[in-house]
Amino acid sequence: MSNILTGFQSFDSLTGGLSTRKNYLVLGDKESGKDQFLYSLAANALKGNAAVLYISISKSAEEVVSSITKSFPSVSSSLGSSFKLIDDFSRNIMAQTSDTPYIKVLNGPLDLTGLSVAMSTINSDFVKDGYTVINIMDSVSALLLYNNNATLFRFLQFVCGRSKLSGVTGFFSLDESMHSPDVSETAKSLMDAIIKLKLGDDAKRYFTVTGTEKEVLSWSPL
Repeated sequence: MSNILTGFQSFDSLTGGLSTRKNYLVLGDKESGKDQFLYSLAANALKGNAAVLYISISKSAEEVVSSITKSFPSVSSSLGSSFKLIDDFSRNIMAQTSDTPYIKVLNGPLDLTGLSVAMSTINSDFVKDGYTVINIMDSVSALLLYNNNATLFRFLQFVCGRSKLSGVTGFFSLDESMHSPDVSETAKSLMDAIIKLKLGDDAKRYFTVTGTEKEVLSWSPL
């Protein structure tokens, strides 16, 4: 796999796609289209024969699967092989939630060690199978609701460093409107590149990208 395409024609044309083996922070509030951006990115990566690990912290993994396959039905054929999910949400609601062939259910966002181990295990299996590996963590904001900032950012620093060493490409979503500027700036400092999304006054969605080979510095239609 060369560059990662998102499926958004304007974004892919202006950026030339996103380089692998980097960590990207995806910033945007609930109206920005952040979820749709991540779902499209995952579907297009799978179409390009990459493997995707989706870490769901703000909603159940089954909800993520339902949303992605509704827009991209072909993703269903990758479940359990090149598309797997970590559910770090559901046991907060239903303690008896169990694993499936494509979902690993964890105990909740406070167990950062468990999350780290699960990510490492699934990524190692993908690498052994010869895949280009993409991780999508949705979301850092949800983790920050349960962990203090210092602990969470040490964890992210470790995850980002390990990802780069193993050749994994990481996408980490953050709702900037939920946090103070210093929290957002710390998150940015851990990443190689920043993707910002927003809903404009004209009800269209826009983006900027910094830290990539081809930066998009002014708000451009998504």
